[in-house]
Amino acid sequence: MIDAITIEFDDTAVLERLQKLAEVASEARMRTVFREIGEDLAESTKRRFETSTGPDSKRWAPLKPGTVLAALAKLRGRRAASLAGRKPLVDTGTLAGQIHYRLVQNGVEIGTNRFASEWNGGAAVHQFGSRNGRIPARQFLGLSADDKVTVLGILQRHFLEAAMK
Repeated sequence: MIDAITIEFDDTAVLERLQKLAEVASEARMRTVFREIGEDLAESTKRRFETSTGPDSKRWAPLKPGTVLAALAKLRGRRAASLAGRKPLVDTGTLAGQIHYRLVQNGVEIGTNRFASEWNGGAAVHQFGSRNGRIPARQFLGLSADDKVTVLGILQRHFLEAAMK
């Protein structure tokens, strides 16, 4: 049974700046920092569903013909034109709508509660691909280069504000 999957972001520049901030900032300010980071990264993750790109800026694999045909069969006379530009992972919008952040001790987590209890469903199969290879990985969790710049900016701004007090 899968309860959680963790993808850690371990970046020297971010960790060094975070450590410097922690040395001069109050506990309340650190919670504010992590909240701001969480809000920005959760929104960035949601935008990946609009652009069909992973945190590495690579495009997600397009839908397989069988997936499109199965969706066509479900339409039963309804307009098939709606499938023409269908993007992966946005069928119902549920997964993208369930991207949230939560504050944890000394940090923030960004993720979803849409992980299934088995590997063959839920967000895990989309993040990592199916074990049998029929569903390709379409990573949506993780930090992009732009996310890193955003996080570094937040940390720098709060460091300067805390150092001035």
